[in-house]
Amino acid sequence: MRTSRIIAVAVSVAALALGTACGGGDEKKTSADNHTAPASASPTPTAKEVLDKAVKDLNSSTYTYTMKIDEGTFSGAVDPAGKHQVKADGVVSGVKYTIDGIVIGTDYYFRTSIPASGVNAKKWYKLDRAKVTKGEIVGLIEAKDPTSSQQFVGRVGTAKQESPTTITGTYDLSRGGDLGIDDSAVLAALGEKAKAAPFTATLDAQQKLTSIKITVPAYGTVSERMMTLDYAGHGQPVTVAPPKAADVTPATAAVYSLLNG
Repeated sequence: MRTSRIIAVAVSVAALALGTACGGGDEKKTSADNHTAPASASPTPTAKEVLDKAVKDLNSSTYTYTMKIDEGTFSGAVDPAGKHQVKADGVVSGVKYTIDGIVIGTDYYFRTSIPASGVNAKKWYKLDRAKVTKGEIVGLIEAKDPTSSQQFVGRVGTAKQESPTTITGTYDLSRGGDLGIDDSAVLAALGEKAKAAPFTATLDAQQKLTSIKITVPAYGTVSERMMTLDYAGHGQPVTVAPPKAADVTPATAAVYSLLNG
């Protein structure tokens, strides 16, 4: 934690000041070689280092998340032991859709409201992963880093620790992906602003990441908007269970056609 490091530095400085004031007791100083310098304290981590640690901690702990980006709202739970659950709500060409996915070890379950012939929006389909040849949809279900958090710090330009639990700075949107912009026309309209979008990251008292908010600057007639990621339940038990047996059926050719389309 940042606080403990600050305390360590303060204690070290206080001890050095006390030793200087007391003159080392009755011992006579004969040469510089006889003086033992106090051990140096660990340096206080930079804001980017604090953020990097908080992000990497997601790899080793259970957590739940909600991500709101241009493509829709994604929520779910992650357990490094091999359990994942995701729900996506979005709009494509004016049509609302949902995608639900559950992964428990090697068992994959999929449900969607995407309009597709032969696909029942109320049914869970158990997938044979070997029959899924494209990763666009199944990748959403099985992603070990569903919020692309591990890419975040590499795109941070400047970072400032406003308080032990708040970090602000600039972020590069031009590198695309879930937490970026892929549209070349939008990037051209944003210009240099795309490489210095404001962000705020919030940590809890244990320095666990609780939220990231990235502001996409206004351009042309488009108002600024926010991309948000919220995290909770760090280290707490995650309940990822298979659907009820009565609601599950083996994936059909129509389902694989949708996934591989």
